[in-house]
Amino acid sequence: MSSSKRPYRLGKRQASVDETRRRILDAAMLEYGEHGIPETSMQAVARRADVAPGTVLYHFPTPDDLAEAVIERWLVDMEAPSPELIREEDPLDVRLGRLAAELFDLYERSEAAYRIYAKSPRHPVLVRYEASWFENVGQMIARALGDRATDPEALQVVGALLHPGFRGMLLEVGFTRQRASKLAAELALGWLDR
Repeated sequence: MSSSKRPYRLGKRQASVDETRRRILDAAMLEYGEHGIPETSMQAVARRADVAPGTVLYHFPTPDDLAEAVIERWLVDMEAPSPELIREEDPLDVRLGRLAAELFDLYERSEAAYRIYAKSPRHPVLVRYEASWFENVGQMIARALGDRATDPEALQVVGALLHPGFRGMLLEVGFTRQRASKLAAELALGWLDR
């Protein structure tokens, strides 16, 4: 007779814990988008997730822990493009077209995050992640501009033409997502070649 014990597996219990955590994060994201991070209570998140307030506190002991988890999840879900996607050997028009397409696709994937950012831009948890976000976008722009990246005005103009606000305005007046990114790249190229 064997004395080895059967290994314990969490199985269904772990799946339930993971599902509860997901519901809490989803609820927090919606609450943050509607009210901002500072104005969202743990109780409001619990109500929206259909869990007890203690369950939220079990998973996320402080509001900042919850905000941190939501932002970390965004970063994974958004799949921010790498600057290496912009091939330095490509001509400028191709690099700008790729840059615009990648950034505009990223903005589409991050619309919920942008709404939260717009409501809570100075929240300490967001500020911690903001620098890495802008650094990545800045590296992509610099790589697309190549030797023109040393011109501060070129960085500013191209950054403005590829800003999520400009994209939003183009979509609002009826451009498709693809046409909006092509137009932004064309405008940037036209300004650079002036």
